[in-house]
Amino acid sequence: MRRNIIAAVALSLAAALVGGTAPTEAVTASSSSYGGVDVRVGSFNLQSVSLDRTRGEQRPWKQRRGAVMRNILGEDLDVLGVQEANPSSYWAPRLVDGTTQYRDLRNGLNKAGAHFALTNGAAFNCVNAKTHYKCVYKYRGASQSDRILYNTQTLQLVSQGSVKYAQQASSGNVDPRYLAWAVLRVRATGSEFFFAATHLTNLDDAVRAAQWRQLISEINLRKGTRPVIAVGDFNTQKYDPLAATMLPAMTTAGYGDVLNQQYAINPIRLMRAESTVNGWINSFNHEQRDVASFAYDDNRDRTGNGIDWIFATNWLPVREWKVVLDYDPQTLQVRGVLPSDHNLVRATVTLP
Repeated sequence: MRRNIIAAVALSLAAALVGGTAPTEAVTASSSSYGGVDVRVGSFNLQSVSLDRTRGEQRPWKQRRGAVMRNILGEDLDVLGVQEANPSSYWAPRLVDGTTQYRDLRNGLNKAGAHFALTNGAAFNCVNAKTHYKCVYKYRGASQSDRILYNTQTLQLVSQGSVKYAQQASSGNVDPRYLAWAVLRVRATGSEFFFAATHLTNLDDAVRAAQWRQLISEINLRKGTRPVIAVGDFNTQKYDPLAATMLPAMTTAGYGDVLNQQYAINPIRLMRAESTVNGWINSFNHEQRDVASFAYDDNRDRTGNGIDWIFATNWLPVREWKVVLDYDPQTLQVRGVLPSDHNLVRATVTLP
């Protein structure tokens, strides 16, 4: 994996293209003290372009897009799971460079100097994959608004697909929820890992639990002997009663939280990640500019109550966890346009 000088040049170019200043944080090396290779993984709920409006601190996608890109480019990610990356071309007039929101994001990132590819570009599982209008079903591995982007310079795609959850929320006119998955190979070492990304329903607790249980089953079915990294918006924070059941279920299945969060326990009793950056900040910002309103500013030993999670095979070392947010450390005010109502979360995980 490349990092260091090449990455610094790419980030400087990215900053020039999308506005702002290149991040000053040092870029990590690819080799690990554990003898394996470090992989940077992320999860980001982008807020769908279909929700565009100007209200309070919320802004349309065209205004937020540059901030989203800066957040992603600044973390030198190897693989990223995104949620609410709308697949419909109906919203193309609200986009900058692409017929769908996830293509618009990929195109913007790559024009800024990155090298991202989608594991699957099909918009819908239809004979005509570009539209859901009068859809005649044909499986194409499409995963609605959940998408996986990977860095082609550091990773190779081995296989990919999607699963539509058997249970879906019946209330409201909402998109069906999916699990997107991919097997990825590290170019530097040849090692492979199984990566999953999802967005569980927020409308029905019983359905969300069923989707989460199916996620575990589907990963077990497909991972083989590979280590697993699973990310996404699980619409569950650690004080939610569902966490009392599903966090232990994930650990028992072999895929524990990279922080080792447990139900209703804060601070964490035995931190898994070697270090954290902005760990006291929630992943969901409620579209507020004041960081203190969605964080434990008065007790930074606590961990933010995120609904965006990163899980990894229990025996994988976790080097770092980060909640990505550009804010003034003195005033605790977010700088510039809010990228989304969620903050990007990132972890550095060591693969064998």
